[in-house]
Amino acid sequence: MAPLQKRALFSLLIGLALAIILIAVFVTRDINTFDTDLGFRLIVYALWIGVPVAYLIVMNLPPLKKLRQIDERDKLIMERAPRIQWLAVVFSLAAWIVVLTESYWDQGQVPVVFLTLIFISTLVVSTLAESLGILIGYWRMR
Repeated sequence: MAPLQKRALFSLLIGLALAIILIAVFVTRDINTFDTDLGFRLIVYALWIGVPVAYLIVMNLPPLKKLRQIDERDKLIMERAPRIQWLAVVFSLAAWIVVLTESYWDQGQVPVVFLTLIFISTLVVSTLAESLGILIGYWRMR
């Protein structure tokens, strides 16, 4: 397994664990208390920041170039990974639109709290999808 592939797998597993915890926090709490409950917001923000930070740490420290020279295959995979990332972000935004529109159709407006949640989920999905894109790139290269 290539070093970049190992890092992508490790960052994906850490990110998935943090994302599952984030989802569990929302399932166990009332989402309408997000604006008023400081503890709830701090937990969500810590988990939200944890996913991109874990990705940055795993993928960038220590520099991959010091471990092994990056070859053309690694460069090609890293150039193609954003395609998966872009698709995941677009599909997650589409899911938000459909779910929120159908859930709040009768009220005629979506609560403001969902703007923050859409942003948080987009960043989490983006970081997870980039790791997944790298892993898919290695799988396709076989």
